[in-house]
Amino acid sequence: MLTEKDLTKLCKEICSRVNYDFYIPVKINKRLTRTLGRVSWMRVGRQVKSTLMEISYQLLTTSTFDSIKAVVEHECAHYLVNEITHEHHGHDMIFKAMCAKIGCTNDGTIYHTLDRSVPETQIYKYFVICKECGSTVGKYHRAGKVVQNPESYRCNCGGTLFVEQNF
Repeated sequence: MLTEKDLTKLCKEICSRVNYDFYIPVKINKRLTRTLGRVSWMRVGRQVKSTLMEISYQLLTTSTFDSIKAVVEHECAHYLVNEITHEHHGHDMIFKAMCAKIGCTNDGTIYHTLDRSVPETQIYKYFVICKECGSTVGKYHRAGKVVQNPESYRCNCGGTLFVEQNF
């Protein structure tokens, strides 16, 4: 698994592609389950200043290096846009242009499309399955509405649902 030091080194390499320094701390956050990474920022007067980059622990322990690198590149693009323009841009055209400069995808990395180094059964805690057709309707980390009350929901085929808890 990559350490915070390894992630910082990777961020410095990515930012050097556009001749910019990377100087904010990188932390591994075990609470990030739906978000793969994020850059925190704050306003100083009228300007935006990046303060912290967080990467999901689950991403680091379950994904391939290429998937991790794609997420880090995406977060570095957010960092660079904030630092260069001193404004928060989200996923607008300025952000997409920065993604093109550093060579990463600008659409964000969709959680369920990542290349994984472990099977899904080690990633998700709950699987919601149709009793009629046997298809997996949903995969969840948390016990939300569907997991707590599967009888209130139906599959696309009209079948009833049940929950299988993994660990």
